[in-house]
Amino acid sequence: MAYDPKAILKNFNKCMTDIRKAVPSEYDAFMQEKEIILKSNRLPEKTKWLLLLVSSVSQKCPVCLTRAVTHCLKQGWTKKEMLEACMVAVLVGGASTMTYVTMVDQAIDELTKG
Repeated sequence: MAYDPKAILKNFNKCMTDIRKAVPSEYDAFMQEKEIILKSNRLPEKTKWLLLLVSSVSQKCPVCLTRAVTHCLKQGWTKKEMLEACMVAVLVGGASTMTYVTMVDQAIDELTKG
């Protein structure tokens, strides 16, 4: 099965809409927690998204890494910066984590083309 970051985001957003309809209070609580955690404080929001990207690679979550790549691009991180940061996850996760770094590379390419 091919990795398609745009399709992953589309499907994720559809599922999140379904979850919001099914359990609106829980969904809103989750979203509020996410907003609080990602808000700039001692660490800027830009840095927090890069940390989320590295965590997504380390945890081997294709949906999370695709969303993190999207936000990292919006925050102004370059491809080289993102890939360098993702290599830190390889230190913890080993060779199998490299597969997810290749997915980050592909996501960046797919999400930045017109």
